[in-house]
Amino acid sequence: MIEVENFIYRYRSLEKIFKFNELENLEIYFSKPSELNDQMENYMNIIWQGDEIAFKGLFKHYLYTLCQLYIIATIVKPGEKLDKYNLPIFIQYKDLSLPLMETTFKKIYEEFFSSNEIAEIPKLMADSQKKYSTDEILTILKTIHLYAYFVINTQIKREFFDKDLLNEDSYNKIFKEIQSWKGFKSILKLLNQNSNKQEVATQIYNLSLQQQTYQIHLKKVYKDKDTYNIDILSFEFPELYINQIKKLMYGNFCVACFSGTYKNEPMWSHYANCENGICLKFKIKNDQNKPYIKIYSPTGVYCDNNGLKIEKKWNYSILNKIDYNCEYPEIDFFKSLGCIPHPVIDSFWLCDNSKTKFSSCLDVYKDMDEWRTKYYKKAREYICTKSKNWEYEQEYRVFKMDMVHPTYEDKNNRLAKYNFEDLDAIIFGRKVSFDDKKKVIKIIQTHCKNNGQKAFKFYDLYYSTLTKQLEIKPCNDYILSFYK
Repeated sequence: MIEVENFIYRYRSLEKIFKFNELENLEIYFSKPSELNDQMENYMNIIWQGDEIAFKGLFKHYLYTLCQLYIIATIVKPGEKLDKYNLPIFIQYKDLSLPLMETTFKKIYEEFFSSNEIAEIPKLMADSQKKYSTDEILTILKTIHLYAYFVINTQIKREFFDKDLLNEDSYNKIFKEIQSWKGFKSILKLLNQNSNKQEVATQIYNLSLQQQTYQIHLKKVYKDKDTYNIDILSFEFPELYINQIKKLMYGNFCVACFSGTYKNEPMWSHYANCENGICLKFKIKNDQNKPYIKIYSPTGVYCDNNGLKIEKKWNYSILNKIDYNCEYPEIDFFKSLGCIPHPVIDSFWLCDNSKTKFSSCLDVYKDMDEWRTKYYKKAREYICTKSKNWEYEQEYRVFKMDMVHPTYEDKNNRLAKYNFEDLDAIIFGRKVSFDDKKKVIKIIQTHCKNNGQKAFKFYDLYYSTLTKQLEIKPCNDYILSFYK
């Protein structure tokens, strides 16, 4: 293995250095996507392409999740507000043999697909061989949603309680109108057209207006009740669902961000408090043109008598260079179900309801080693792709995947340590005060004593009128005298 020494940079504000003791503790903070400043972090360019069984499996899971949420709201925790940000999207293998699955859900599934209009949709989607976008799938789910809700609502009430509601004229009128609605396939055909997208969107909106009318009628039926849960179940659910099912593909991840340069003025502004901060210069190694840094960071999870624990070890972590692109990499939903037990994939998602016919999408999971290699390669692509608007950052990042909730939420579990000898220098921004420089130097002085290191490099940032860019120069002798 040929190793070539190189450098990477990390911009930090003085608040991060002093308030959170990052320099004192030699720590690198791994951020959740929501903590980063690019609003497209954690965006997945999901495409939906498959055969009839695969699309039918999507509708089956949609029905099952909605059914589970309905049961929570009406039977398990009646009177409590639903947690709409944590839908019951995960199915365990043991759940497939529960009485609910074998009886109630089977009836719901069969009644849902008893509609000829609905039953044809998965076939039409498969026959189109189209790569459906997330927005298009959401449009289709919104189209079928009220019908799905009424099927579930009717079946649960029929089996468990409140049968009187099923005899109300207003309720039955809405249900019959939805059952006979002719817009299901019309909207799908519009999505499959290659005509002007704006015109298609307008036509879909006009067709959807009738569904909104049904929603208004439904609210009148429940006029004397708290409609928070009803609104979630009957109206908000499609969007909540589409936003959360990506959890079935990839787990939580967090990242530590670096830059390939210290000369970037916007980076000093955004990440080092307008130059009232510092830039850490790290030594890194390169193996076959892959830069890496040695850090003490999470490598796994284990459980002891006190609960779930994060295991940390020293490891060589790859610094992934960000790909700045106009397009985000495609992720095939049906072939990327990495957070679902394999028996659930082939016994629920990618088979028909009788478990006698299977989707061709199941073929990619046969060789799990090969699938896993491609799966994590795709993860690196989506985590390390950003819009060209961010190209100036020259970013590199280390990322940690599959962090378990709720340990993932604890900031202490997203801290990594580095070796002091890998910190090559510190660059002070032009606005850092004399006193703050002394504080930083004092911290480094302590590390040097503890590590038997006699020298350390400190630089001041300045703007060169010769090169017309930011440059560095050694700190003046007076400042350095506090280090000796």
